[in-house]
Amino acid sequence: MAGKGGGGAWKVAYADFVTAMMAFFLVMWICGQDQKIKRAVSYYFNDPFSASHVGTSKKPNRAGSITEVISTGNVPQLESVALGKGRHTYTQHADSSPVTKFVSDYFQADDETTEYWREQARRQREAAAKSKDTGGNPELIERLATQQLAKRLREEITHGIPAGSTGLYQDLLFEAINEVNWNEIAEDLLAH
Repeated sequence: MAGKGGGGAWKVAYADFVTAMMAFFLVMWICGQDQKIKRAVSYYFNDPFSASHVGTSKKPNRAGSITEVISTGNVPQLESVALGKGRHTYTQHADSSPVTKFVSDYFQADDETTEYWREQARRQREAAAKSKDTGGNPELIERLATQQLAKRLREEITHGIPAGSTGLYQDLLFEAINEVNWNEIAEDLLAH
């Protein structure tokens, strides 16, 4: 510093110190924020150039970071995990409703219920194989077994509706039942 020409090395050290302090206070500020702010900052660091397009990506987030970020977008091989259990679908389903997944999970939750419906699926497949309408065609046998099992599933579930439910409760219940994709659940049961 003293003398002619003076040194400029202190400027570099000072700039590094100020940068480190800025980073330190930025981290301290982020730690003091609520989850919404933390999530927004993590979105930015996962993909800084499309931060305004969060959630519109056609590809799932593969940044490799461990964050509480809720990634939206298409799931790879969506059709093979339609009901969340890794099943192989026979038909393409536009959207699997949450009600369908809920009913499917109900059938899978209890071993006794699962075994009962798998037995029903086996019986429907045997009955479809014996049907003259299928002519021994494996595709027709599966389609008929799916239709019959779906019909049976719906009948048994609706049979358990309390007789006293009327008005709004009955309407809501039947609306939810109408949203269930019974064929999808039947295909899942027949696949096992």
